Formats: sequence, structure tokens, C-alpha cells
Amino acid sequence: MKRHESLYPLSHDHHHALVQARNLIVAAATSDRDEIEKTAAQFTDFWASDLQSHFLQEEQIILPLLAKRAGDDNAETRMTLEQHAAIRLLIGELNGKLARREAVEANLLKTLGESLRHHIRFEENELFPALESSVPEDELWRMNRRLNEWRESESGG
Repeated sequence: MKRHESLYPLSHDHHHALVQARNLIVAAATSDRDEIEKTAAQFTDFWASDLQSHFLQEEQIILPLLAKRAGDDNAETRMTLEQHAAIRLLIGELNGKLARREAVEANLLKTLGESLRHHIRFEENELFPALESSVPEDELWRMNRRLNEWRESESGG
């Protein structure tokens, strides 16, 4: 599916998140405790450095723009927020286990990886098309500028 160019930064983030989701699922399928722990730690680093900000950008820039055009209670916004909350709970559980030096269960990694993969597919296949169909082109480009400004401020640029 052809994506509006203004959404490329978010789709690019999604690619990286899909790689992380796959890593979680693959590690969960092993019985190698070291691999599970290493993958869990790598994912929490990715969350802290990238994915957490991505969620905030969607919640503070994308979803309000969609709500303005499609209504505050549109299905795409509701589902995105519900999925973000569920993923944050799983990440909180993972971070807690790592902080307490508890064993990370393979099932937690699998559930997190599958939830993240499902969420990204939802956004690419439903949220972004809803945004593209309801938001005028000039507003999509203003949204893109806001995303870029956010990213530049985070990188110190």
C-alpha cells in the first residue's frame, strides 16, 4: 500500500519496531536463558530510546489530528490507545523483572512481541489509512513538520 509521504517517519519507526518484535518472538522460542535475558534488555533499551517517544508522538500529534477530523471517539484512536496501554503494561512488567533481576519468562517476550507486531499492522493498515482519508494534504504536511521538530529536539539538533 502506498503511504502518504508525511507518514514516512512513523512507518520507518514501525520497521524498526517490527524487527524488535521478531527478535522477542524468536528469543521466546528458545530455551536459552541468556538469549532471553539479552533480548529482553535490548528491547527495553529500544523502548527507552525510540519506541516510547514514537508512542507519545502518535498520542500527542497523530491522534488529536485524527480526532479533529473523525471525531473524538473514532475506532482507530480508541484502538491505538488501548493497544498502547496494553503494550506499556507488558513493558512495565518486563522492566520490573529486569530491575529486580528476576527471570524473564519466554511467554512474556512472546506476548510482547506478538502484541507489538499486531499493533504495528493495525496502525499501518487501519490508523494511517483513516488519517490519510480524513485529513487534508496541507494538514498532513504540518503534522510531518511537527514530527520532525519533535525528533530534532530529542536528538539535540
